[in-house]
Amino acid sequence: MKKYFRIFAIVMAAVLALAVLVSCGKTQTPAGTGSDAGNDAPADEVKGAMDEHGYYKVFVPEGYTIKHEDVFGDESPKSFSINSDEATFSYFNFNIFTEENAKDSVDMTKEINEGAEDVTLDLNGVKWTGVAYNSLGYDCFSLYADFDGNFVLVNGAGNAYDGALVKAVLGSLEVNVTE
Repeated sequence: MKKYFRIFAIVMAAVLALAVLVSCGKTQTPAGTGSDAGNDAPADEVKGAMDEHGYYKVFVPEGYTIKHEDVFGDESPKSFSINSDEATFSYFNFNIFTEENAKDSVDMTKEINEGAEDVTLDLNGVKWTGVAYNSLGYDCFSLYADFDGNFVLVNGAGNAYDGALVKAVLGSLEVNVTE
């Protein structure tokens, strides 16, 4: 199982690298200048609305759209993304993994991104653990949290992990796995 997860993680890293290359030359929002430029603003001042997908209920900021599928276009109640309507390299990808696979994904992200630093966030009683790094001038992060034994992994780009927009999204997340 670990072998398949590593393959999945490598494919995800390749997809992320491809997204970066494809996004070059398109309208982008460099870190600290776009939707999360107001990092000092309180998260409750970020405008948007709650939405639902699969096992999740989450805040979707104005200027972002929820996609009810994973990065490969597959629909699953375990995964979805929130993408900026204007900036190609500004998104959140959510997925439920085992604790081991979530940690492995964060470790692999740290290995392949020079300068990635360990970070934590405590939002509404949920502790997010992972790494933050910069890729091509964009703030990126990979964080996971435990929701009653369901480990949600969030990979994001285009917003600082500790910025108001990210805090509004992650702080709103509700997970209800009913299998």
